[in-house]
Amino acid sequence: MAQHSAIAARTATTSTWIAIALILLFASIPLVSGGSFALSRYIVALAYVITAIGVNLAMGYAGEFVLGHPVIIGVSAYTAGILSARLGWSIGATLPCAIATGVLAGLLIMSPGLRVRGWYYSLITMFAVLVLPPVAMMAKPWTGGEDGLTGIKALTLFGERVPDWALFEISLLVLAASWWLTDNFVRSGWGHRLRALRDARHAAESVGIDLTHTRLVVYVLSSVPAAFAGVILAYSTRFVGADMFGINLMLMFLTGVVLGGPGTRWGPVIGMAPLLFLSFWVGPFSPYNAIGLGVGLLVGTLLFPDGVMPAIADALLKRRLRQPNAASGGNPARPSEIAASAAVFGEQYTARSGGGGATPGGHGDAHILRASGVTKHFGGNMALAGVEFNMRRGALVGLVGPNGSGKSTFLNAISGFLRPDAGSVQIDGRNTAGLPVHLISRAGIGRTFQVPQLVEEFTAIENIEVGLVAAEPHAIVSSLLQLPSTRERARARRERAVAAFHLVGLPDSAMDIPASSLPLGLKRIVEVGRAVVSAPRLLLLDEPAAGLNDAERRQLGQLLQKLRDLGMSVLVVEHNVPFMMDFCEELVLLEAGQVSCTAMLDEPLPERLVSYLNYKPTTVPASGGNA
Repeated sequence: MAQHSAIAARTATTSTWIAIALILLFASIPLVSGGSFALSRYIVALAYVITAIGVNLAMGYAGEFVLGHPVIIGVSAYTAGILSARLGWSIGATLPCAIATGVLAGLLIMSPGLRVRGWYYSLITMFAVLVLPPVAMMAKPWTGGEDGLTGIKALTLFGERVPDWALFEISLLVLAASWWLTDNFVRSGWGHRLRALRDARHAAESVGIDLTHTRLVVYVLSSVPAAFAGVILAYSTRFVGADMFGINLMLMFLTGVVLGGPGTRWGPVIGMAPLLFLSFWVGPFSPYNAIGLGVGLLVGTLLFPDGVMPAIADALLKRRLRQPNAASGGNPARPSEIAASAAVFGEQYTARSGGGGATPGGHGDAHILRASGVTKHFGGNMALAGVEFNMRRGALVGLVGPNGSGKSTFLNAISGFLRPDAGSVQIDGRNTAGLPVHLISRAGIGRTFQVPQLVEEFTAIENIEVGLVAAEPHAIVSSLLQLPSTRERARARRERAVAAFHLVGLPDSAMDIPASSLPLGLKRIVEVGRAVVSAPRLLLLDEPAAGLNDAERRQLGQLLQKLRDLGMSVLVVEHNVPFMMDFCEELVLLEAGQVSCTAMLDEPLPERLVSYLNYKPTTVPASGGNA
């Protein structure tokens, strides 16, 4: 294992032992606390940290800018309080009802995220925080209105009242479980889904990840800790008032997650600690509390733009790791590794395609792609004007044309990122026009982009693994508990990613380097690895050679020929004429949104294509054009 991976593994183990030690330390607090009032404040603090863990799952890992978690706590607390005070229910009946209503409230608040994003989304969820107090006032017979809900019975188990110290230990146990389950979840394949949703949504769709389903899972799982926190607050304070769940609490969660480091293991815990101290010192309802939270958010983001925990992690990593120079391409992939990986990939591709060759899957059509009359307008501009295009199975085809001719638009229409205004697209004999991107991808389409879309914090290997998670079972419970089946899937996913890593010829030095540290050329190769790791039948590449040096371009061209020889159909959009002439076997010229000519490179080129290319090879490359 590379040095970076070894350090990461040791860091994770150390982090886990630190967490266990802290839990044991906090468990001893009732032995030295100053009485019931102090324990009550500690329980409230634990409830807030529990909620911050859920906020971090949605905001930090999945990139969903949600501000409405105070409402989830409030709805759950009111439900538990009403069922206890008004109906006299026990905790056994109250707990599941309160959790369910809290989660439903979370789904309702966060569901606009299926359609809107960014600040619009955050404002919508913040609006829910502003609406909660008036709703509580309107339901005064149940909620107590402005006087709040009182009369909540003390928590009892097996007929015995639960003392304050035991409620504290239960709350601490819920915190530990929330932290552990969330950490397991983001270390599974679901963690790849969430980070791809956050950083590279188009790339996630292009490898078959259903973003709608992923968001719904996030909304539910991030609501559960807040719902538990609401129940804890109701039974701890035995009072529920609407002003407990207002803007101040929203600011605390936002500041805590941002200050600690969104999308990090310890971020919500580290970020919430000073804010809770401030809140209890000045009083949760004091105007100074909101001022302090706002100033904390401002100062924290200025001093630690990515949060405290990423800053600490970077400092420790720099002391323990000398990062190799990825730009130099040191330790290039050895030919034996590439050959072995090609053999492994060939077996995978043959198994997936049902035999490979000219007719994968046993389909009788000689063409993998048929586009007929594909038209696309952008306002008054016609980007595609009735494109007619057929692509043979197992072909390596180059799509060329001037800037603005519609090449990338055509790739987007094929892969589903744009819906054609007219015409049809058939992939492997199936009409895919109008289907969602992730379903088209699952039909056997791989895709790269003009601007590489990678998860910047992920290493090259982890980014390639993103191309595999959509084909795995959802297995939410298994991921939360890190059952053996989840660990086995992780091992298999890593083995396939390593094979694809060597197949595309990435240097060994790039294996464990975060994508943010890779040069543009290697980022493009990582994207190719992510696109081919699932063994697609049709591979669409949008300017893959841009930013590569001569040796890297030659290696990329040879890779595309290997994929072609395995039976994969490859369509390349590229402006580098020598690259296209040397490695493609067929060129298609797209001009003004229409195919103007098609030519096989082992035959004389049409004059129209020659005039565009301004390049006429003196010899015809053998076997499809080895460089």
